[in-house]
Amino acid sequence: MNKELKVRIFDMEHGLREYEDVEYIRIISDTYNLLIMKDYLPIIGEIDGKIDIKGKDVDINYEKVKAFYMNSDNEFNLLIKEG
Repeated sequence: MNKELKVRIFDMEHGLREYEDVEYIRIISDTYNLLIMKDYLPIIGEIDGKIDIKGKDVDINYEKVKAFYMNSDNEFNLLIKEG
């Protein structure tokens, strides 16, 4: 049973990275601010801003990131653009 969120991050520098039991993902842009937690509604979008990913064993922060994201069934996918 999945306790929290599963996160997949893909970029050209590191390839695919996966993290389990993430508590929340905060997405901050000029036009909106999202806090994605377990059982959050399905969502897809593009970010040009800041992303924080926090969990028991993970603490990832991206400043000034351009990426696409999708959240569905407690799985969050982040595709970071080159640049």
